[in-house]
Amino acid sequence: MKIALFGGAFDPPHLGHRVVADSLLKNKIVDEVWFVPVFKHPWASRYGKQQLVDYDKRVEMLNLNLGDINGVEVKHYKDISFTFNTLEYFSKEYPQNQFSWVMGSEYLNRFDDFLKGHPQLIDYPFYIYPRAGFDFNDGLKKENMTFLYNMPEVTASSTDIKKLIKEGKSFSSIVAKDVESFIQKNKLYF
Repeated sequence: MKIALFGGAFDPPHLGHRVVADSLLKNKIVDEVWFVPVFKHPWASRYGKQQLVDYDKRVEMLNLNLGDINGVEVKHYKDISFTFNTLEYFSKEYPQNQFSWVMGSEYLNRFDDFLKGHPQLIDYPFYIYPRAGFDFNDGLKKENMTFLYNMPEVTASSTDIKKLIKEGKSFSSIVAKDVESFIQKNKLYF
C-alpha cells in the first residue's frame, strides 16, 4: 500500500489539512494518509514552536478535524520528530507499505537543511502541496519530489488561527466546527 505521512505540529489543525489528505486520496496519489503530530519539535527554537499545546490535545483536535475522511489515520511517533527518523520508523514498523512524505510548498526553501542532517531523505518520495504565497520553485526541486500542480491551494494556517483568536476575531471559516468548540471549551490560544 502507498502511504503518505503528513507530519506537523497541527497546533491547531485546520481545514487545509483536510484538503491535502482529501486531494491525495481522491486523485489516487496514495492509498492512505497518516497524520503524524510532532511529539518533540526538532526545530522548536528556530521556528518558534517551543510553546506547543499539549500533545494529547493536539491529537484530539486532529482526530476531530479529520472526522469522516476515509483513508486517513492519526499515527504516533513519540520521539524527536525529524522527518527522516519518522519515515524510517514507519518503514520498519510496516515494511509491507511504501512510504512517502507530503509537505506544503512553504517548506521547499528549508529542504536543503533537512538533507544536511539526513541526506538519506533523498531515497523517499516527497509530495509538495501548494500553499498560498509559496510558489513551486523548480530551482529548489529535488529528484525525489513531485510538485502537486492543479490541487486546491491551502490558504489557512495555524499561525493565522492563533492570531485571530488573540484578536478576538472569528476563525470558524478555517477550522472544523468540532475543533472550534474544542478550542473554546479548553480556552486554547487565548
